[in-house]
Amino acid sequence: MFSVDKESRSNFYKYLAKLNFEAAKAADKEIGTWPGYGLAAPPPVMTLCAHSIELSLKAYLLDRGVEESEVKRHSHNLVKLWDACVCEGADPEMVSSEVLGIISDLLMSNRLRYGEESSLGQLPYFGPLSQLCEAALNLCGAPSLADIFQEK
Repeated sequence: MFSVDKESRSNFYKYLAKLNFEAAKAADKEIGTWPGYGLAAPPPVMTLCAHSIELSLKAYLLDRGVEESEVKRHSHNLVKLWDACVCEGADPEMVSSEVLGIISDLLMSNRLRYGEESSLGQLPYFGPLSQLCEAALNLCGAPSLADIFQEK
């Protein structure tokens, strides 16, 4: 059985964050053009993006020496995770706080599962959501596809 220990958790989170985002892009390419998704990203795409962002922010915090128990305390609250990242040196202007707030609300409330609106009354488009994912991946130093597939 595969397991991750304290020393490898941050890098594993980075890998999973990249994996989730790549899966989100592939899913959006396939189902993002279906009727009804011109106004918002499809729920499965939003779910994958939310997980990518969460794992990226958690990896960043772990790399800065924040205790794993403290990182886990933030649970799925992307806004609190982002605030913790800013306290650890992340540029506060790096991400859209509006898009982050919407996707965080959707993730924490389980509305992503059912395609419901955020309590903020909005759903994110894939473009701004993907920019948020890319910023989070860059922040944590997630591997590029070239890094993942480099020949040995």
